[in-house]
Amino acid sequence: MTLHHSKYDITADIAEVISRLGEDVNSLNNSTILITGGTGFFGRWLLQILSTLILENKFKLEIYVVTRNPKRFLEENSDYPFNQNINFICGDVTNFTLPNIKIDYLIHMATTAASETFSGEDQLQKIDLLYRGTKNTLEQAVRAGVRKVLFTSSGVAYGPSIGSPFSEDMLQAPQSTLTSSALGEGKRLAEYLVNYYAEKGGYDYSIARCFSFYGPYLPLGIHYAIGNFVRDALFNDEIIVSGNGLQLRSYLYIADAWVWLLKTMIHPVNQIGNVGSDKAISIGDLATEVRDILSPAKQVIFLGKNRDVGNFSRDLYVPNNDKICKSLGVSEWTPLADGIKKMAGIKAFP
Repeated sequence: MTLHHSKYDITADIAEVISRLGEDVNSLNNSTILITGGTGFFGRWLLQILSTLILENKFKLEIYVVTRNPKRFLEENSDYPFNQNINFICGDVTNFTLPNIKIDYLIHMATTAASETFSGEDQLQKIDLLYRGTKNTLEQAVRAGVRKVLFTSSGVAYGPSIGSPFSEDMLQAPQSTLTSSALGEGKRLAEYLVNYYAEKGGYDYSIARCFSFYGPYLPLGIHYAIGNFVRDALFNDEIIVSGNGLQLRSYLYIADAWVWLLKTMIHPVNQIGNVGSDKAISIGDLATEVRDILSPAKQVIFLGKNRDVGNFSRDLYVPNNDKICKSLGVSEWTPLADGIKKMAGIKAFP
């Protein structure tokens, strides 16, 4: 087995996504899609899925992506011809103006960038961006006649765990007197706006409360535990766990996630649904698994520090995903070990 630490070729993953969408994917043909937050980890995958539908499946798609820096995105992703199929609207999500077009689908993912969160962006800015950005985006989309909206919310909207996986019928929330609740409160506010403008504008929507994800193009050097473990396994002498490793998380491979997300967008029921794996793993066990797969000779070191970047601490961050799995017939198919190998750029699986 040979290790090539380069951007993993996700072509086969993209083909698998399209295959697993089945007949549902045909609903996207002859449509116009507006995307915000389309140049991050999630967006990079989505744009290649949609571009593949155009290039290989001969779909007629008009894709518009709002971004502050399209030039940087194209330079950083020059391995794929995004400029052939994507119309970039250079602007801020809080004040951009759509050209005179009709919109069928809106995929609203814009939030504080991961790098900005890692750099300690002011908490109030997160709420401001989610409120003003969502309000402006929905107003623009309604004027453009949008029919279906997908909003990627977050599991942090539930607040801290009460000891069991989060389910959609839990009426709990972040603690409003904690400054670290900003993202959760902002997401809840954006969810309200999605429903408010649906009643005013007549579109159908899906709100996906997203949990933890991984795969190629996930940043390896910021606050994502699995990204840091892969980085350490590949480049550093030890694999560092900053805390005690007891916190429970779950990880859904990004290709699997996009099947779930696109299906829930195509079949909206004007409700909230959890998107994430229900297979819990402790942070410590995750670090050990990454080590065993990528660098068995290295040691896992636990620092025992209590540090959460941008959000309140969460001992358990795992969803109950029965609702979406049963209603849409989706499932998790990528084993964690395979996804870790892909993140490391391993081309051949044993």
